Amino acid sequence: MPDKKRTKRTSSQQLLNGHLDPEFSSNFGQKTISPFSSFALLLNNITGPGLVAMCVAYQHGGWIPASFLLLGAAIAAFLSAGFLVETMTRFEGNEHFEGRVEFTEMARALFPRWAYYIVFFLFLFNITTSNVSAILESAQTFDQTILMAFGQVCALQLSPSVDVICVTAGSEDVDSVFGENLTYISVGYVCLACLSIPIGFWNLEENMIIQIFSFIALCVLLLEFLAQFINNGLHPEYMPTSQLNEGAGVSLGSILFNFAFVVTIPSWVNEKRNDVKIERTLWSTISIGTLMFIVMGAVGAMAYLFPNGADLLTKLSQPSQWFVTRSLAQLFPPLVLVPGIPILSIVVRYNLLENRVVGPFMANMIAVVLPWLIALLTMSGNNLNIILNWTGLLTVVPLNFLIPCAMFLISRDPGGLSAGVSRQITQNRSPFRATSSDRGRALSDRSKRNYGSYSDDDPEKAKGSSQWRMLSCLSEASTARLAWMVVVVVSIINIAAIAFAVRGLILGYTIGQGAPAPVPPPPPPPPPPAPVQ
Repeated sequence: MPDKKRTKRTSSQQLLNGHLDPEFSSNFGQKTISPFSSFALLLNNITGPGLVAMCVAYQHGGWIPASFLLLGAAIAAFLSAGFLVETMTRFEGNEHFEGRVEFTEMARALFPRWAYYIVFFLFLFNITTSNVSAILESAQTFDQTILMAFGQVCALQLSPSVDVICVTAGSEDVDSVFGENLTYISVGYVCLACLSIPIGFWNLEENMIIQIFSFIALCVLLLEFLAQFINNGLHPEYMPTSQLNEGAGVSLGSILFNFAFVVTIPSWVNEKRNDVKIERTLWSTISIGTLMFIVMGAVGAMAYLFPNGADLLTKLSQPSQWFVTRSLAQLFPPLVLVPGIPILSIVVRYNLLENRVVGPFMANMIAVVLPWLIALLTMSGNNLNIILNWTGLLTVVPLNFLIPCAMFLISRDPGGLSAGVSRQITQNRSPFRATSSDRGRALSDRSKRNYGSYSDDDPEKAKGSSQWRMLSCLSEASTARLAWMVVVVVSIINIAAIAFAVRGLILGYTIGQGAPAPVPPPPPPPPPPAPVQ
């Protein structure tokens, strides 16, 4: 009788995971992502739309707070990502990444039901917001490209009235060429949607060629932009040492937004090849991405003034810049930002299907199409900076730093912290290891047929090596203390940033605009007239 009950529970546990259902299995990719593709994918995820807002953070917050927050967030992101990967190995059938475990599936296994719902909402909100911000930046810049090339750009205005509007000149301080307080569908928006939406229906592994090309384009563009900065002349007075005033908290929030990639790590791990070194890939991409942020933010802040939160691409597109710079600034969104939109859509779709929230059709509608519909409501004005700043302040830290550490700590001892809850989840809803070992064998056997797990003769699996650990040089107790330290430090930093942002609201500063840009020094007085001979 116990064997029959165990068999029945095993069958129900198999159907718990979306990738084990033959109906859903074709919606997941194979384990084929190479080391270089992994490097390009993660670096592109880090250097997303927040890169163009980094100059504003350095100018409005000061280079010391901005650099300190960048370095602290980079270290915390590296540790949080590692803790998240180590938690994945504690699921039966995934000790050596031979199975598939997504971010929200771990939350469902480890947290009580109400906490799982909160995590799932934050996950969808954060990634959808990231996609919306990339869509906004890309569409607005593409409209500027059309305006620069043809002298006019048009759009279908939806609000406050339905009309066709055309403009022949943009604004230096507002991102949208059509101005503010309008809802419209522009030519740039339609072109980018036709390019990006079909790619969002692919699997993650199928996007790697695009990610490699995007990474190469990113390196070329950043080098040219730096040359333009130096040619313009650098003004250290534009970038204060520290400016923790009324708008600094909101401006610095965009820095946290850059590290919203941690929740996408499980999807990459699920489809990477077994020769990809996880720890090396994480620290190399995070280090190089942070260096890019610091250089672009500091040098760009000394090259331009950024009133009203206008981002970097708006400045690079002005007629006073080199023709090559203006052209490359228009190419930045389609070459760098647009390839990242399908990646985040794929991650959302994987989590929806893995948790069996909806079917494949609705998963594609929510993950791929919905962000483009939301972007329509925020196309005008400087809404990009508002989204970046407030999303970074309110959602990035809990989702990408605190929750991964909490899942790691709970997974270490499911019978200790929240023991009753953990056991209930393990028995009823989760593929977590605390129950029968038969379930783990069934999961791994079936997963190999469905989405290409490691083969039985895989050397990494055959040699019976120990499970992957983030910091093998530390004991498990020391690693747990480090996770608690990340939780405490990151929470303090986030609370301080929110406090400064709220203080700015109380004192009357506009959300998303940050502090007023530094006033350039007055020109020197004219020389006295020469004496008359």
